[in-house]
Order: sequence, then structure tokens, then C-alpha cells
Amino acid sequence: MIIVYSDNISNRLTYTLNVIFKSILKVNYSLVNFEKFNKCKDSIRINYSNRSLNNCISVKPHSILFENNLKQQLIKVDWIDTIPYYFKTNDNTVFNYDIFASTFYIVSRYEEYFTTELDNHNRFKARDSVAFKNNFLEIPVANIWAQELKKEIIKKYPNSDFTILKYNFINSIDIDVAYAYKGKGFFRFFGGFLKALVQLNFSEVKNRFNYIYKNEDLYNTYAKIIKLQTQFNTKNLYFINLGDYAKLDKNISHKKKVLTKLIQQLISIPNTIIGIHPSYASNYDYQKIKLEKDRLEKITNKWVTNSRQHYLMLKHPETYQQLIKNNIKHDYTMGYPNKVGFRAGICTTYPFFDILKNKEEKLQITPFQIMDGTLNHYENLTPEQATQKIKDIITAVKNVNGTFVSLWHNSSLSEVNEWKNWTKVYKALVKNATKV
Repeated sequence: MIIVYSDNISNRLTYTLNVIFKSILKVNYSLVNFEKFNKCKDSIRINYSNRSLNNCISVKPHSILFENNLKQQLIKVDWIDTIPYYFKTNDNTVFNYDIFASTFYIVSRYEEYFTTELDNHNRFKARDSVAFKNNFLEIPVANIWAQELKKEIIKKYPNSDFTILKYNFINSIDIDVAYAYKGKGFFRFFGGFLKALVQLNFSEVKNRFNYIYKNEDLYNTYAKIIKLQTQFNTKNLYFINLGDYAKLDKNISHKKKVLTKLIQQLISIPNTIIGIHPSYASNYDYQKIKLEKDRLEKITNKWVTNSRQHYLMLKHPETYQQLIKNNIKHDYTMGYPNKVGFRAGICTTYPFFDILKNKEEKLQITPFQIMDGTLNHYENLTPEQATQKIKDIITAVKNVNGTFVSLWHNSSLSEVNEWKNWTKVYKALVKNATKV
């Protein structure tokens, strides 16, 4: 048992210790007062206070874990070897930086609670993050800090017993639009046909003729996905947009048999989970989350407890508060649309902390690190460059025995236009991610 002493026991501190010890290191701990700490002479002891104590690991605390308000924090990043640190509080201990406060700051997304210049979808910009500004966005710092703490514990307490951590891979697919043509009805199909003719987009005209005469739908790439899932025995999560048709929600109707049949086919595959992909419109009318979730539950005849926001629309803490109200237990939105890496500095599932309520919630967050559109549209990488970037991120996750989560779309496997030659990137991703 790990015993942690602090003069002050706060919700922020308890949450942070839960993330480090329970979520990342998978070990039990107890947070105690000074009297109990003194009695635990034979335990692994961590002193999180300003007291000078012997026979323990000491971390001098930063004030953030004992505050009840939000305020701009001064962040000065220093590098020790290849590891970034901030919140320096000491010069005389092994941990001169408060790794507990640092973990809370980045994992809770403290910086996202402040009004900043948002992007055109009102999303927090990666470039405004401490991680991006200090060049550690592609480093899972929270996991690394936890590893460093574990190393120090083992060094000081050689008989300490830790769970052997294992790397995991989750292959997630967002179904924004299930089919390019199928199920869209006469007017949507031929309206698109006429638009392609007017714009002299002959490749699109050809694609629509191929659908008419050969029943070839560009977005019907599920056979590829399922084949790889079976071959490499991956855990696949599908997030499906069942919002009403709108400018940025263009899936076919949830009433269409082709869509319900697809969903039922996917959920019948072993090691597959179906989640809701709350529509773009649901961010401006929260009642739509329940409506869309009810639709999916009716189709699957199962409770839906997993979600990822369409367009990665994530606002702290409102988005998570609404998901909690709708009985979502697990969200996979944590990641940036335009940058690969670790938005929350962590590659392990962890609980959400609502800073405004000063409360750890039961909602679990699993971050993703790589998205197809990020590599292609935002980073403008070639398929070869994208494959290498993915390998680098997988290696970073494997080094800390974390969970690598990829985000792909069925439409990105179409092999047309900007997605020409990208199926091989997806295949390489699955192959490399499943290597032990």
C-alpha cells in the first residue's frame, strides 16, 4: 500500500492521486493525515507537504491542488533529459517539480476553462495549449511522470509490488456518413448528380453511374475494416451520427433500413462496440443528444453508454456535463482535430474532473492520438509520412504501456480524390498497432 501524506486533503488532490495511482499505475493508495503517516513506518510513504521528513519520498506542493478557484497559472517548462517539467517547487529533493500539480493541470484541461481565441467551430485551439507551445504535445507526459515516480518508489522500496502494465490498442471508426449514395433517396442522389454535372466534376459523375449500374458505393468500406479486425483481432468501436439532416450532419436517415441493417451487422461482430456520435447540432440543442441516443438504442436493442462528439466538439465542462446527464459513461472525444498527440498529456483512460463543481465524475475519458483527417487535411502528410508519424505515436504509447486509440472514418478508405492510397496507411496502422 502506498501512503500519501498531505496537510490539506482536497478534491483536486484526491482526483490527481486517483489518476496517477489507480488509472495509470493500477495500484492502491491511501491519503492520510500526519498522525497516521507517522505510524506507517513499513509502508511506501510519500510526503506531499512542506515538512522536511525522513524515510519517505518528498514532493513539495504547488498551490493549485488546494485552490478552489480558477486563475491563470504561470507555466515555465524545463527539460530534464527528454522529459518536460513545470511547477518547480524545490531544489533539494528528487522531485523538484510538483508532478501531482502538473498532472492535474494537464489532465483536467485546466487551461481550456479560460476564454481564448476559439476556432471557427468554437473549439479550443491546439496552438494555445501549454503542450504545443513547449513542444511536448506528442509526449504522454502524465504517464511518463507516473513512471518516474514508480522508478523512485522501487529504488527506495525495493520490495514494492506493482501491477505489470500492458499496452492496448483501440481501433475507432466514426461513421459521419454511412454511405455516399445508398439510402439517400431520389432527390438527394440526383441533386448531387446535377451538381457534379454543373461543376464539370466528371469523376463524381462516374462514381454515381458506378453506383447506379454496379451498386458500388464509395463509403461502403466496411468489408475492409471487418477483414482487418478479424485478421488482427482488434477491438473496434464505431461511433454513429444519427442526427437529423443539416449542413454539418449529413448521414442518411436513421429510419432507412440500409442504415439499421448496417448497424445491426456491425454490432453482431465479436469484439465490437457501438457508440453514439452526437451531431454537430446537438451542441446547440442538448436535447438532441437524448433523441439521437434513443434512436441508436432502439436500433441495437442495447443501452448506449459510449460516445464521441461529431467534429470533436468539446467544451469544458459543458460537453461532459451534458453527456453525464444523458447517462454516457465513456467518452472518446479527447484529442485535437488539427494536431496529432496527447491533448490531455495522457494515454490511459481516466475520470473526468469538473473544475467548476470541484468534483470527480464517474464519466471515463479515453483520449485518441491519431486521426485520418489530421494527417491528411491539416498536416498535409503524404501516405508514407503519415505511416511514419503513426509509428512514432504508437512507439510513444507503447513505451509507457498506455492505450493507443486511432480515429478513422469509413469514408477515408474510399480510395478516391484526396484519399487515394490511404487504405495502405490504415492497414499499416492496424498492423503496427497490434505488434507486441
